[in-house]
Amino acid sequence: MNKQLVRFGLLACAALFGATLLFSGVSFAAGGTGPGDAFLINGATITAPPNSQTWYKFHEAGNAQPVKITLDANTVPGIAFRVYTPDSIARWIAQYGLNPVGVSSKSPGSDQAWVGRFEFEGAYYVVVENTTPYYVAYRLNVSGDGVQTVVTRAPTPTPLPNPFAAAPPLGALRGGGKIVFQEAAGSSIYTVNADGANLRRITYGMDPAFSPDGSKIAFAREGAVAGLFVINADGTNERIVYGSNQLRSPTWIDNNRIVFSTVTAEKESAPICFGGRCFGGGTFTKWSLKEYNLVNKAVNEVITPPTGGTTPSYNPVLKNIAFMNPEKGLMLTTLQDDVVPQLINDDMSINTPVMSPDGARLTYIVSQPPAWQTVVSVWDGTNPTLLTKNDPLSFQHPDNVAPTFSPDGQEILFLSNRNGKWEFFAMNVDGSNLRQVLKNVTNLLRMDYNYAAERMASWTSGN
Repeated sequence: MNKQLVRFGLLACAALFGATLLFSGVSFAAGGTGPGDAFLINGATITAPPNSQTWYKFHEAGNAQPVKITLDANTVPGIAFRVYTPDSIARWIAQYGLNPVGVSSKSPGSDQAWVGRFEFEGAYYVVVENTTPYYVAYRLNVSGDGVQTVVTRAPTPTPLPNPFAAAPPLGALRGGGKIVFQEAAGSSIYTVNADGANLRRITYGMDPAFSPDGSKIAFAREGAVAGLFVINADGTNERIVYGSNQLRSPTWIDNNRIVFSTVTAEKESAPICFGGRCFGGGTFTKWSLKEYNLVNKAVNEVITPPTGGTTPSYNPVLKNIAFMNPEKGLMLTTLQDDVVPQLINDDMSINTPVMSPDGARLTYIVSQPPAWQTVVSVWDGTNPTLLTKNDPLSFQHPDNVAPTFSPDGQEILFLSNRNGKWEFFAMNVDGSNLRQVLKNVTNLLRMDYNYAAERMASWTSGN
């Protein structure tokens, strides 16, 4: 752990910083891309994209007291941070190079940490770097007697321009049982009773799914040890059952068999060159569907390129699988070797199909610019019906994503950001009885949907 005493002339650097911004015309886009739009540090779980940098800032009183910055990423390697002072930023904008005053290192109690002291008041910056080719979830914290403005205000609902619009009422889920959900892709996975009681963190990963009897949970994980994992519903006996990078969306066939999507090949296409100029070329990722048997550890190919497949969901009654083909659209197949996959909807904006437990219906999300909306259809894709819609009288259009069915197939649980943050909502399969649910959970946790075909939740009738 590095301990440093950082000294610099605050007035001089502030003047340099302001003058440089004024005369250089530098501007920063939104979203943690630089010092001009750095996020405040609030300790929430954040998912870092592969090979990315994210900027954060905090205000320090300059009282020369220790400041401690920590980063925890569930022991995943390849993610660290650097610390910059206002003077560092001023010199960087003046084209003298970007030089940190501190670099994180491994530390007892945290994956990465740094401790230093600042003698001058001002805004200080932390840049988190993810050098891995994976999405990595982490928590960043800063503490110290002089640290200020480190917690953001809780999101508040945006006033609706439509005076006739009414917010969905608070309500409850009709069916009992239990829900497993992820806080964010690659972050903590929790279970909670359908009535909101007994919230419990059981592990971390992505795309959790209950087995049909509710006794086990399958999920994917990236990082140093990546692949398909299974854990008991009570959080015991976690084990990796199939190792693979970029594995997603496990769906149970029965209590012992799981179908999932995974990258099967990465190919580079040659560029097309004409008149000394070249166009195209690059790496293409191909996805396949595989079946894994927990009993005999057998692995079977279900869908392979060129058909390809992502986000599978199994129909336990009709024994077919809905999935997305990245180049064709929504398709159906079965586990039989001689079945030709059937295209049932060629809308390429469809994503994350989910079959109902009673085998009658299919739900998914679809792009309805400017937002994503939830759809329900017959199991074979016919009669698609928008359950959520854009309000033509409003300038605010929330997304309604990651739908999943209740155990009896009569309700749909989904996420929406209509209140300024991601929260759970529920409705009947015909779109009626829309209400906000599990508010005690989303008041406590910061849900984060990344628009990366995440399966956020799974619902079982088991205990």
